Amino acid sequence: MKMIASCLLMVCFAISVQASEEDGQKIAASLLLESRSPAAGTETSLAIRMAPQAGWHGYWLNPGDAGFPMQLEWHLPEGVTVSELQYPAPEPMVLSDLMNYIYHGDYALLAQLKLADDLPEGTPISLAVDIRYLVCSPKLCVPEQQSLQAQFNVGEPGAPKAAQERFDTWRRQIPKPLEASAAFSVNDGQFVLSLPLPESVELAEDIHLYPEINGVISNTAPQSFVRQGEHLFMTTTAAEGSASHFHGVIALNESMAVRVNAIRQAEGLVFPTQASLPPKEDDNLIIVSTVAVLGAILGGLLLNLMPCVFPILSLKVLSLANLGDERVARSGALAYTLGAVLVCLLLGGLILILRQFGLQVGWAFQLQRPEIIVALILLMMAIGLNLAGLFELGTLSSGSKLQHKQGPAGDFWTGVLAAFVATPCTGPFMATALGAALVLPTGVGLMVFAGLGLGMALPFLLVGFIPALRRRMPRPGAWMVTAKRFFAVPMFLTALGLVWVLMQQSDNQYVLVALLLVLLLSLGLWLTGLFQQTGRQRQWWPMVLVLIIAGGTLMTVSPGMSAKGANSANVANAANAVEADAETSGVMAFDEQALSALVKKQDVFVYFSADWCLTCKVNEKTAIERQATQAAFARSNTAVMLGDWTDGDPEITRFLAKHQRSGVPLYLWYQKGNLEPRVLPQVLTSSLLIEQATGAG
Repeated sequence: MKMIASCLLMVCFAISVQASEEDGQKIAASLLLESRSPAAGTETSLAIRMAPQAGWHGYWLNPGDAGFPMQLEWHLPEGVTVSELQYPAPEPMVLSDLMNYIYHGDYALLAQLKLADDLPEGTPISLAVDIRYLVCSPKLCVPEQQSLQAQFNVGEPGAPKAAQERFDTWRRQIPKPLEASAAFSVNDGQFVLSLPLPESVELAEDIHLYPEINGVISNTAPQSFVRQGEHLFMTTTAAEGSASHFHGVIALNESMAVRVNAIRQAEGLVFPTQASLPPKEDDNLIIVSTVAVLGAILGGLLLNLMPCVFPILSLKVLSLANLGDERVARSGALAYTLGAVLVCLLLGGLILILRQFGLQVGWAFQLQRPEIIVALILLMMAIGLNLAGLFELGTLSSGSKLQHKQGPAGDFWTGVLAAFVATPCTGPFMATALGAALVLPTGVGLMVFAGLGLGMALPFLLVGFIPALRRRMPRPGAWMVTAKRFFAVPMFLTALGLVWVLMQQSDNQYVLVALLLVLLLSLGLWLTGLFQQTGRQRQWWPMVLVLIIAGGTLMTVSPGMSAKGANSANVANAANAVEADAETSGVMAFDEQALSALVKKQDVFVYFSADWCLTCKVNEKTAIERQATQAAFARSNTAVMLGDWTDGDPEITRFLAKHQRSGVPLYLWYQKGNLEPRVLPQVLTSSLLIEQATGAG
């Protein structure tokens, strides 16, 4: 995990060096001596004083899960030595499930300067040190380097009072070594530390243990402290390492920190059960997690309005209207909910796992594969043909005997189906929630994805558990046959839309094969329907035969099929198409470096879309591409950039992650000279964009 974080930081470094040179150092560093003229054979304190700008922070000896500590190289004359640096206790900061040990505000790193006995009085001494360190803000990290110098003459011992008081303040911030030894043990994944501590020492509520090296404890795990007599016990989750010694710092209160050197005990230490200090809780994490889960539930609820989900949900809800058995209604609702939640958990868990391995993926990443698009086309066609009455399956049939026989199993698979076909888009509330899921702790992130599935299943769940709602539903009758036929239309339109997406992703041969498979599927289902009409309900062999033929066809032509851009000819065609589109529409392809250059000269509207995203396409047709909007962009000299995420461009995925988004759409408005964009709503209107372009937004 730390390797991944460090790699990402180095990417940020490469982007940020030029900004650092233009804006100046983010930390003002200086080399200071306590004594202006130390005598030969004596020692004096020196300090590397670090003063970060407001909003920026530096890093401790162990930076945590990301970053790097200060690196320095001394240039000393003969007869002068400098001890190792001593660091004040840091502060913890959790960002994107990574623990960082940082400094906000001014801080000083101390060392002892020692002069040889044979240095003559009055000898001029020149010190120099080259330092390299990392400085970060909440949105940017910059590696900086400086060369610091200090000069003095060998003279009489002593220090000015002001300098002595300043160094005394810094010395009080350096952790003090424990007078007695400490011990630790690791058993069943739990790290337990015991150290002697007088009862007279007051403990703050935010007490924290900082390891000097990683690999002994889990940095982000909660830490619990218990005081028992003259000892302080601490426990947390152990890391996978097997260290025999532990070195770290405990900040006991605002004015006192101790340095811990502990030896591992063969026998496990027992953590006391009576705690005088409760485990720490991150209130901000609780609030953010709650908001993210609620946003996911609301977003999932709105996904039911998608044309490929609404027919499925509507027929399932209507099928409950004639169920008098309360137990059957509730079990069906729970099974549907389980299916929807399970799909969202599996997709979300897969996303989190792939991102742990460094792959830049986001929500609906599976739709960036043409093979998945083909599978969805076939699925939409099969559902549409079932609703149109070509054959009977039962899962979507309202009130049929077959459905009653299937019971919860049919409801479960319907929930699975509804959740899977709803993945192409994020809607209101969803984008922020899913973006948060990628940076929150893994357990909380999975709760967000589960909340999405729960929101999708919520209407069915409410109808299943509230009899009054079922009584208000229309009673089954002949009209439901017509309704089923009508609901086949949006399924066919969805399949047609997916064919268009496939045309953008793949070459003509791939699209031709997909259409051939649709034809074979339709033929097989038609033959199946004919057998069902003769009363042979279980005669599925025509469908099986057609699937075998389709599979053989796919295997035969697959080696020749290629995604668009897989060969040089397609790459050239795609590039020419993009250039031609840019010339005619004035929309530029997204490029982060070009964006930074454009913002210096004019306003920029950047939108991120994908061909399989329904919300994106609706916004483009009803707001972005309208003539009035384009005219407003032209009058205000607003540049327009499009980030096409149809094929999962890694650069766009990283950019989305920087803005806490896991999918599209995302709409950003950059004002001239300001690299901090305004995030626009996910449901756009032409008037909103015109107001932004004219400066009224």
